[in-house]
Amino acid sequence: MDLLNLDSYLLPDNIKCITHWGDDWAWLGGGTWLFSEAQPQVKVLVDTQHFGWSEIEVTQDYLVIGASCPLVKLLDYPWLQEWRAVTGFKAAVSALAASLKVINMATVGGNICLALSVGTLAPLMVALDAIYEVWNLQGESFPVAAKDFQLGSRHTVLKSGEILRRVLIPLSHLQWAVNYQRFSLASTDSALAIVVTVMNHQQVRCVIGASVPAPRLFEFADLTTMQSQVSHFLADEFFIDDAMASANYRREMTAVLIHKTVNLFRAQTQRVNG
Repeated sequence: MDLLNLDSYLLPDNIKCITHWGDDWAWLGGGTWLFSEAQPQVKVLVDTQHFGWSEIEVTQDYLVIGASCPLVKLLDYPWLQEWRAVTGFKAAVSALAASLKVINMATVGGNICLALSVGTLAPLMVALDAIYEVWNLQGESFPVAAKDFQLGSRHTVLKSGEILRRVLIPLSHLQWAVNYQRFSLASTDSALAIVVTVMNHQQVRCVIGASVPAPRLFEFADLTTMQSQVSHFLADEFFIDDAMASANYRREMTAVLIHKTVNLFRAQTQRVNG
């Protein structure tokens, strides 16, 4: 869709070229959402494509994913076989039910910062205990835990002019076992519930998304504790109630996905133990 209300389009080489920020400005990454509907509140677009933030790097301690990394790179990168958690990347991209054109253009940072309740990457990043590096217009950076970044639907901790620079995932966490569950009424519909669960030995981290305004993390000592306590935890959560599904329905389907995950992990453990 053409954005006919725009006054300016900026293509800076680095963030320090932007000396001020207006309320009617917006960052442009892949643009797959931004150009999908009218944006009457936006007058100035600042394109990030010349920032060079599309990298995937492996440092001594972290897997580093640049904010402008296209989603398709998460599918094509030559991941090490022992990094079991990267199966979650593929599941999160597939959960978008998007066309190849969108996956080639949409970015990791855009998916996270748009902060839709149905966002597919955010629950995974929370489950993997990722850290987000945020920059301001002066090029100063500060870390934000993934679990603290999204405050609600379309609401994050980002202040005016701030931008997500990159995602850091501890390398040891890539060896965690990951299970990614998504439920929708049709494969092309937005998710009504997402459950991402990771296991580190016996310890379990379970994140629910889509059914709630922002990803919610629950931690358990083991699968048995998770299964016995999940109903109690879900009873205290605020679930979305809209035309797509009632809060009660979303709560029940979230519980179904969690119990399904428990059974799958147990079956995998039994096969490994022979």
